[in-house]
Amino acid sequence: MNTSTAGNIRKAFFSLILFMAGMSMVFAQDTIVAEEVVNSPERAPFESGIFMDEQTVAVPPAKTLEFILQHRFGTIQNHWTDLGGIWGASNIRFGLNFSITKNLLVGFGTTKNNRLQDFQAKYVVARQYKHGFPFTIALYGNMAINATNKSNFGAGFKAAHRFSYLGEVMIARRLTREISLQLGVAWVHYNIVDSSIMNNNHVNGMINDNLNISGIGRIKISPQTSICLSYSQPVFTYLNTMPWPNFGLGVEISTSTHTFHVFLASAQGIVPQEIYMNNNNNPYNGAILIGFNMTRLWGF
Repeated sequence: MNTSTAGNIRKAFFSLILFMAGMSMVFAQDTIVAEEVVNSPERAPFESGIFMDEQTVAVPPAKTLEFILQHRFGTIQNHWTDLGGIWGASNIRFGLNFSITKNLLVGFGTTKNNRLQDFQAKYVVARQYKHGFPFTIALYGNMAINATNKSNFGAGFKAAHRFSYLGEVMIARRLTREISLQLGVAWVHYNIVDSSIMNNNHVNGMINDNLNISGIGRIKISPQTSICLSYSQPVFTYLNTMPWPNFGLGVEISTSTHTFHVFLASAQGIVPQEIYMNNNNNPYNGAILIGFNMTRLWGF
């Protein structure tokens, strides 16, 4: 075999190797793209971590600071004498949350009623995938401190009497681009309660604790606007006594950095354990109020 023929064979051999390598890279890229499409997570079922009076499975992107303003007017039962509750006694909360990672959020808030100082954390355990796991699951915890004067706690006051706690498991699913649903189960505990009220209200002596089941749903009617529905029901209570169930019907308007809720509800409490344990507004008797939330995000 002469030198010219050997050189041509080597060139053909190396050309074949390069061609096969190139094809392998193309197939590998196609495989990676296909896997990404199959395994890519679904878009979050809700735009914000709060949904009227309820928490959601949503957590802002990592290293995001979230400011929250929540306001509840008085009930509309006095009609125009207090302008449908707008001039009545109101409740307000300011809060700051920070997303340490895409799955973990911590926050602090202060509330007007009972001067509650609350600390919260939320962790996303699993996310919904387009062609995989069908749900987003998150855990939420809250500890609140009642900072009113100790005389409000009666005789035998202890610092521990100021504390209340809540733990919740939330399971959500984005059914379509327009419809998202969530189910939540929460446990509430107060270190001290008003026994004159709770003894007659709670089943089987569940005076310091309660279980609550909640459901929320969102229907998008435009890229920025949604109709919102929610309902929460305390479990360990007798019928026709407080704590009353809470419902929400409202509108959500969202942008990339802001979310607004304007809605009707029955609970004037804002911290979840106040809603689930101490809601004394009976919605069936018309104890309805106007509420709104506003959130603002900053990325770092």
